[in-house]
Amino acid sequence: MPKEKSTVDLKDEKRQLNVRKETLISTAKTEKRTLTSEETTQLNEIATRMVDIDAEIAELEAMNKRKGTPHQTQKRFSLLRAIGESITGTYSDESLAVIERGRAQMSGMETTGSLLIPVEDRAAVVAGTPANGGNVIDTDMLDIMTPLTANLILAQVGANIVTGLTNNVSIPKYTGTTADWAGETSAAADGTGTFSKQGFSPKRLAAVTYISKQMLAQDSLGVERMLCNQIVRAIAAKLESTIFGAAAASATKPDGFFTTVPAAGGVVDWKKIVELETKINTANALQGNLAYVVHPSILGKLKTTVKDASGAGGFLIGDNGMLNGYKCLVTTNIASGLQTAKDEYGAIFANWADYFIGQWGALDLTVDPYTEAANGQIKLIVNAYFDAGIRRDESFAKTTWK
Repeated sequence: MPKEKSTVDLKDEKRQLNVRKETLISTAKTEKRTLTSEETTQLNEIATRMVDIDAEIAELEAMNKRKGTPHQTQKRFSLLRAIGESITGTYSDESLAVIERGRAQMSGMETTGSLLIPVEDRAAVVAGTPANGGNVIDTDMLDIMTPLTANLILAQVGANIVTGLTNNVSIPKYTGTTADWAGETSAAADGTGTFSKQGFSPKRLAAVTYISKQMLAQDSLGVERMLCNQIVRAIAAKLESTIFGAAAASATKPDGFFTTVPAAGGVVDWKKIVELETKINTANALQGNLAYVVHPSILGKLKTTVKDASGAGGFLIGDNGMLNGYKCLVTTNIASGLQTAKDEYGAIFANWADYFIGQWGALDLTVDPYTEAANGQIKLIVNAYFDAGIRRDESFAKTTWK
């Protein structure tokens, strides 16, 4: 038995019929002719069906009115509103639904915040679907992960970013199968490769941001988006500065590329640039999402240093922004102040598809209305859970340049 259409379905069908009707009429006008008999029949069928649709919509709306059940709702989850509600301790249905969704994502993980915001491109809140056609789906437009990836240079170079994790992750590694020559009746050598696992587990990343009470009173998508961007910029900046950084190893955060500092590379030149590519190539890893990542200070050197003494080869980096034929991206998050003289910057050439970034659960927000109350501000403590690391060492070549 076909499913009964809701008022939303019926209104959508009516819109489509209107489009068909206008298309038939406009086509005849464009061709400067009268309607064909077939087109006239189609228009009559459309008109009849639209009358039926109006009657069905009226019947459904009357039925829902008698039952006290609104058929269609247009509610939007607002982070600003949810923050205000957390201060009073009284949440709207939309906020409760989204928080519950976030709580489900954090299943098995300890949380301390008053708000749990699900990490999704778009979190859908289902209001219910009664048998008579029921309520449509309410949709929140938080869209909080998209700006995070947009703020990560690691996303631009093609790192493997995975969200929505709920358990520890183990990524298998395999050294590969080898082959060898053998005599006609000799036993074949064992060429089986070896398996190993690389484990990733959630590590807490905390960020603090402030919003004014005046901003909290706003109810517009522009202000909402500004707040979301403020939160994700803080998270992205800390995550990437840790990954590209030189801080000491710790069990509470991912290791940075320059936690172990490579030998000093000295003044950047064409030979040293090609050496990074050669290192990857000789390891049979010159494939995938290949790109250089350097500090803006090094980019300046690349733009003003010629390939050879004569200058005939041009500058180290081309006008198209390509370095040695590969993309070159810049970030101030990459380690600086390296080597004995503290005058060198980190530089990496890699197949970035072999770098893994995982995010667990929801964003855990603690709303503090007291600390900055005298300044008319509310303090937000944002907890997020990440881990990151290299999946294949041969895919990465790093050095320091000045």
